[in-house]
Amino acid sequence: MSAQIETAQIIQFSDEVHVEAQQMKARFAGIFPVKQMRGKAYAYDGVGSIEAQELNGRFNAVTFSDLKITRRKIGRRRFSLTIPIDEDDVSKVLLNQEREYQKACAMSMARVHDRIGVEAALADVLTGEDFDTTVTFAADGGSTVTATGGIVYADLLTVTQNFIDEDVGNDMLEDFIFCISGDENTALMQETELTSGDFTRQFAVEKGSLVDVVGMRIIKFAANATNPILDVTSGVRSCLALSSRGLCYAMPKQFEIKVQERTDLVQTKQVQVNWTLGAVRTEGVLVQRVTTTD
Repeated sequence: MSAQIETAQIIQFSDEVHVEAQQMKARFAGIFPVKQMRGKAYAYDGVGSIEAQELNGRFNAVTFSDLKITRRKIGRRRFSLTIPIDEDDVSKVLLNQEREYQKACAMSMARVHDRIGVEAALADVLTGEDFDTTVTFAADGGSTVTATGGIVYADLLTVTQNFIDEDVGNDMLEDFIFCISGDENTALMQETELTSGDFTRQFAVEKGSLVDVVGMRIIKFAANATNPILDVTSGVRSCLALSSRGLCYAMPKQFEIKVQERTDLVQTKQVQVNWTLGAVRTEGVLVQRVTTTD
C-alpha cells in the first residue's frame, strides 16, 4: 500500500477535527465574543459612557460631551499540535475515520481556548492608539476578593456587591460566570445558604455539585491537571468571577492542518494542527479575582 496520503484524506481528517471541536466545546465557548483576527496587531475597541448636561435659560452654548474610546491590544498567540503516525495509522485513522486523533486535537484546542481567556482576564493590557500604555489588573479597576481563609457564602455576596457598586448588570441583564476548582466546590457545598431547601431550589446536594451561585454560572477546572488552567502561586489559587462582557477573543477564520512526511523516521508521517488565538480583558470592573487556598 502506498504511504502517500491523498488530499481527500487530509480534507476528511480536517473536517473531522472541525466536527469534534464543535462537539467538545471549550468551557468559555459561547460565553465571550470571538472576532475575526486580521493583520499583525488586532485590537478591541470599546466605548465609555457619557452624561447629559442640564441646560439653564435660553440660547445655551453648545458643550461637547467627551465620549471615551478605549483601545486594547489582542496579541497573536500561535499554537501547534503535532502527532506522529506510521503507515498503519494512515490507513486505520485517516481512511477508516477512527476518532482518537481527532478528539485529541479538539480537546487540546479547547483547553488552549480556556487557558487564553483565564490568563487574559488578569493580565496587563496594552492600551492607547499605538498600544504604548500598560495597565495592570488593579489599575484597570479589577477587584480582588480574599477568601484564603476558606471561601464562604459571604465571599460570594462581596463579589455580587462589587459588581453592583460598579454598575455592572444593573441596567440590563447579563450573564456572569464563576470559575472554580473542586476545592471551592466542596467548600461551597457546605454552605447552607447554597444547598438548603430553605434558601434554594437547586438541590445541589442531590446533584453532587453546584451549577450556579448568587446568579453566577459555575465553571469547574481541574486542580490536579498536569497544567492547571486556574493559576496557583505559592499555594494561592486565583478563581475568577466574570461578566460575559469581560473578555473578547480574536482568531483567524480557520486553523491549519498539515500532514507531512518525516524523512528522518521509518514509514512515519506527522499530523500537525496550527492555530492562532488571542484574548483581552475588555474592562477591569467586569472581572474579579477571588483568591482561595490550594
